Amino acid sequence: MVDPRVARFSAPIAAFSAMVALVMTTGAVLFARKIGFDGGHVKAFYLGSEATFAPPRSLAGLLEVAVPHLLAVPLLLFVTLHLVAFAFGARRRPFALLAGITWGCAAVGIGAGFLIRFAWPGLAPLKVAAFVGLQATMLAWLLLLAAAVLPPARGESRSGDLTGSGAAPPRAARY
Repeated sequence: MVDPRVARFSAPIAAFSAMVALVMTTGAVLFARKIGFDGGHVKAFYLGSEATFAPPRSLAGLLEVAVPHLLAVPLLLFVTLHLVAFAFGARRRPFALLAGITWGCAAVGIGAGFLIRFAWPGLAPLKVAAFVGLQATMLAWLLLLAAAVLPPARGESRSGDLTGSGAAPPRAARY
């Protein structure tokens, strides 16, 4: 059930969702073109390739990518998860499970390049799995946000609407 107080924020939430969808789509295209979804391509990207005369990624090069992502990705996840939680009054266990998967995929995705390059190249499929997992869970969050801001179908009303019969959302107790 969507909290009726979210209705007045539907335009900013829709704009945020559209921008995040655009960023996620761009990220998927760049990942596919630069790195690829095959473990061998991921290894070649980080370790270099004699066949294509590509040098291995340096620590400085990895940090140039990781540091901005260490700020942007957690901020994006924090805002998205809170918007979904506020809109739906999320049930604790399912929300925590999907949020944990999302955060885990993000952390592994950011750190996997370092692990592939400096620890063990066999972790290359983990980079692909983390990226696909992050994209899939972010798609789920964006679909939930879209459901929160889309108008109800004809003949239906949301709980708490002026024409609806549902009760208003519960108020916090004051002690």
